[in-house]
Amino acid sequence: MKKYLISLEKDLYRRQLFFSQSCTTDFILFNAINTMHENSEKLTALFDLDKFKKHYLREVTKGEIGCTLSHLSIYKIISEDDSINDDEYCLICEDDALFDINFEHSLNCILKSQINKDIILLGQSKIPSFSNVELEISYPITLPFLSRKISDTKYKYAYPYKNYFAGTVAYLIKKSAVNKIINDEHHIVPFWLADDYPLFGSYFKLDICVIRPLLAIENPTLTSNLEDLRGSYRDYFWKKLFKYPLKKILAIKRNLFYL
Repeated sequence: MKKYLISLEKDLYRRQLFFSQSCTTDFILFNAINTMHENSEKLTALFDLDKFKKHYLREVTKGEIGCTLSHLSIYKIISEDDSINDDEYCLICEDDALFDINFEHSLNCILKSQINKDIILLGQSKIPSFSNVELEISYPITLPFLSRKISDTKYKYAYPYKNYFAGTVAYLIKKSAVNKIINDEHHIVPFWLADDYPLFGSYFKLDICVIRPLLAIENPTLTSNLEDLRGSYRDYFWKKLFKYPLKKILAIKRNLFYL
């Protein structure tokens, strides 16, 4: 399986942290597209700014454009690689990924499980730990005994109650899914965020599941606002908890009928 790391060329420390992990020796390094110094004319040629604004009801940032274009560049590499079969997964990670200690073994077990989804989300951005209660409260999956167990691991796969913006820290994607995205006949240039999994599900008709607990999170060493995140979780915990029962019911229903 091909594994790709997206990293800005200037971010040497982030790369050093990433490759200090024992399971990273076989990653292919891709220099992320840096759009921070591009003018509006150049950005308009690469990205549909107006369509983004209509879809998200806000202006896109240059960093978001660069992120989307970087992931699409990897998709093009995968699509043009004849050594990768259509039903084969590729792993795409960003340089802030911190892997669980048993990541490599667990990943191999996942691949042997024949999950057969277009995208499998292994990680989550802006989350303090691999097993975080806020993740279950905000984006619950089905009941534990109804989740699909991945043999020889502590992990399960399932659908969350709905597709959501989980970040792009680490995910598996099939070549066939890549081709659906980059060969879409209804657009000329991209207009979406790299982690807009709701759009990938509705617009590109991709089947997306998650792994629980997480196999990857953003490296806390690089997350300067971690304390702010924890404070935010505390502030909104009770509001989210109030909505949790309904979300759980929706998650159970979705997994019973579609997983």
